[in-house]
Amino acid sequence: MYARAHWYAAFVQDDWRLTTRVTLNLGLRWEYNGSPVEKHNYDGSFNPNVNPTTTYAVQQVGPGAPLTSFYKADYKDFSPRLGVAWDVRGNGKTVVRAGASILRNPVVAGQYIGLSPFGANVPSIGLNTSGKDINLHTPAQLALTTSQFTWTAAGPVFPGNQTSGVTCTVATPCTTQAVNPNFRQPYSGQWNLDIQRAITNSLTLDLAYVGVHGVHEATWLDINQPPVGAGWNTPNAILGGLSPAAFCIASATHAKPYDQCGVPGKGVNKIVNNAIAANEAVSSPYYANFPYLNEIVQLGNQDFSNYDGLQVTVNERTSHGLSFLAGYTYAHALDIVSADATDQQPYPINAYNVRLNYGNSDFDIRHRFTFSPTYLIPGMKSPGQMLQGWSISGIMTFQNGLPWSNSDVTNDIIGTGEFVGTISSALQPWNYSGPPSAFKAGPQTIPQLKGSAATATCKAAAEAPYAGDARLVALADAALANYGCYAQGSGILTPPALGTIGNAGRNIFRVPNYYNVDMSIGKEWKIKERLTAQFRAEFFNVLNRADITVPAANNSGLDPGANSQFGCACATLDVQGNNPVLGSGGPRHIQFGLKLLF
Repeated sequence: MYARAHWYAAFVQDDWRLTTRVTLNLGLRWEYNGSPVEKHNYDGSFNPNVNPTTTYAVQQVGPGAPLTSFYKADYKDFSPRLGVAWDVRGNGKTVVRAGASILRNPVVAGQYIGLSPFGANVPSIGLNTSGKDINLHTPAQLALTTSQFTWTAAGPVFPGNQTSGVTCTVATPCTTQAVNPNFRQPYSGQWNLDIQRAITNSLTLDLAYVGVHGVHEATWLDINQPPVGAGWNTPNAILGGLSPAAFCIASATHAKPYDQCGVPGKGVNKIVNNAIAANEAVSSPYYANFPYLNEIVQLGNQDFSNYDGLQVTVNERTSHGLSFLAGYTYAHALDIVSADATDQQPYPINAYNVRLNYGNSDFDIRHRFTFSPTYLIPGMKSPGQMLQGWSISGIMTFQNGLPWSNSDVTNDIIGTGEFVGTISSALQPWNYSGPPSAFKAGPQTIPQLKGSAATATCKAAAEAPYAGDARLVALADAALANYGCYAQGSGILTPPALGTIGNAGRNIFRVPNYYNVDMSIGKEWKIKERLTAQFRAEFFNVLNRADITVPAANNSGLDPGANSQFGCACATLDVQGNNPVLGSGGPRHIQFGLKLLF
C-alpha cells in the first residue's frame, strides 16, 4: 500500500519584558492534519449507515470511493502557550517560573491504514467480487490457529486466493479495522510552576510542580464487542433453553460439582463452550445487520490520562572539587491504556465503559531519587603524573517498583469472547482481597490452590463480593471449583463469578523496589597543551543486586488462568530491555576505556 497525508502547521511566538523583573512569553500554533489516502484506494473502513440488505458495510476509502476519507479533518486545532518568569528581588537569586500549553500529538498516517476486507465477497447480500481487482487487493485478518490454514498439497495454505479472494459469511465472519469518522487528533494540556533559589554561588535548589492531562488519546476499541456476561447469561437452545450460567449452577448436583461450566475440554464442556460462543455472536451490537462481521476494531478517542508530579532538584557546581546533581520526584501517573495507537495494547474490559481500565500507568513510579556526584581528588606532582588527575563519580537510583496487573486470557470468564480474540484481546481481571502489597511479584510464581485446598482457603473470599445474591455466589463457587485461586501472605486472588468482571483493577500490584549504583574512576594525563589522555574504569551495578522486571504476558506471568507462571517476574531488567551491559538489574559489569582529547 502507498499511503500519504497532507499536514500543515504555522507557529508564532514572542517575548515581552514587562518590567525589569518580569518576562512574558506568548505563543500560538495552528495545525491541520488531513485524513490519509491510499494511492489506489486499497483500503476501507466500517460504515454502519448503509442498507444492510444490499450494501456491504466495509467500504472503500479514497477519492471517488463510497467513503471519501477516514475522518473529518479539523481546521480548529489551535495550541496556545503561555510562560512567565519573575525575578522576585531583582538580584537573580530567586526566580519563579510558570507555564501552560496545549501540545498536540498527531497519529501517524500509517495507523489509519488497516486490515479491512473492503473488497470481500459477501454471499448473504449477493455481493460477488471474485477475480476483480478490489478483491485481489483486499487484506484479511487471520487468527493464528490451525483451522485457518489448509495444510495440503492442493492448497492454498491461506484462506482466499486469486480466484475467489476473501469471503465473509455468517459461518466464517471477517474481522475488520475502522476509523471513527469523528476522530480528533490527540493532545495534552500541560502546566507547571517552578521556584528556583540560588543558595550559594555554586548551589541551587529547584522546586517544581508539573501537571499533564491527556485528551482524545488515540486507541483501538472493538465496537462490536458483546455485552459483558452475554455468553453466560443468554438462554441457549442446545442447553435445553437454559443459559450456560444456569446450566452450570444445575451441574452442582453432580458428583463433581461444576465440572460442566465451560472449562475448555471435550464432551459436555465443549457443548457449553459452543453455547457461550453462539450467545456472544448473536449478542454483538451489529450482528442483526452485519452477521458476516465479528470484531470491528475502530480507531477512536475514548482514552485519557493524568500525571501530577512534585520535582525537587539540587545542583552543586564544582566547589572544592565536588559537584553533584540530586533529584527527587513524587508523582502519580494514571491512564486507561499505557500505549498509543502505534503500540500493541490490551483492549478495554468493557467497550461500553472504558473507565473500568482507568488505573495506575504501566510506568507509574511514585517515588524516585537519583544522586550523581563527582569528586576531583586533590593531587600532587609526582613521576608520570600518577598522583594527580584522579576523579571518582557515580549514579545512584532508588525508586518504587513498577506496577503490574492480572488478566485471565485463558478462560472466557467475562463472557465476551475476547479473552483470546484475533486482534482485540481484552483484560479479564479476577477478584482480590487483602493489601495489594501481599502480591509482590518475584522470581517465583505466586502459589496456586486447587480443589479442596482452594475451597478451604478461598471460598469465603470468592463469595464475599456477591453476598446477598445467591445466583452470583453459586457462579463464584463454580469459578473457584474450575479455576482455583492464589494465596500469598494476607492476599487472596479468586476468579469472579462467571459472566462478571473482577475487582482487581489495572496495575494494583507492584514488583519489589529498584535500587542501582553505578560508579567510575577516572585518570587524566596531560601529554601536551592540546593533547590529553583519559582512562576510565566503569562499574555497573556495583552492589550486584538483581532487580526484576514486571511479570511478562508472554510467559503467562499476568494470566492467573494459565496455571503456570502467574506472578513470576522471571527476568531482570537488562534482559527485558535487551541491553546486558548498560541495562539495570543484571549482574555487575566492569568495563575500561581510554580516550584521547585534542
